[in-house]
Amino acid sequence: MVVMQNNNCVKMKLPNGKVVDILTPVFDEIAKWIQDDPYKPESGGYIIGYQHKGTGNLSLEAVSHPYLLDIKNRVRFTIKDPRHQLFLRKAKRHNSYYMGVWHTHPQKTPVPSAIDWNDWNETLKADRTGCQFVFFIIAGIDEWRLWVGDFKTMKIQEIYECQKDSCGIYNKGGVSDCEKDIKFLI
Repeated sequence: MVVMQNNNCVKMKLPNGKVVDILTPVFDEIAKWIQDDPYKPESGGYIIGYQHKGTGNLSLEAVSHPYLLDIKNRVRFTIKDPRHQLFLRKAKRHNSYYMGVWHTHPQKTPVPSAIDWNDWNETLKADRTGCQFVFFIIAGIDEWRLWVGDFKTMKIQEIYECQKDSCGIYNKGGVSDCEKDIKFLI
């Protein structure tokens, strides 16, 4: 998936068949920290969001950003600053919860390192989120990728954007209204 600032909501298919919406503020904040210069350190933070009661779908609505006390270098980022916890507490007051972590890689298309996989597996064992999944975003220079850890199966897998029709509208398992309109006009 291409990283763009001012990106619209992106819908991604979860392993349980539900959908996660990644909202614009997530893309906008992460875009500020892309390692597109050799001197920019790896950056990261927490992801917050919520589960929709009626549908069971999820929304990832914001991320924390690196702070002064975090440990940062070109190929490693460690959350240490207490302001990340303040970010989570404030989000909880607004019914938004910890949903995972994000970080950058100095690669065009990011590939998880052995350290990433170890951290993610530990996170899956130790953490709890506001839903069945924990999310792991890696933002590269040109693309970002998203993995989910499933607390029920204890497996981590990459997830992908939902299908769109020819008009760029997300499909709901059938023909979109856009395609119906096109066929009607012909």
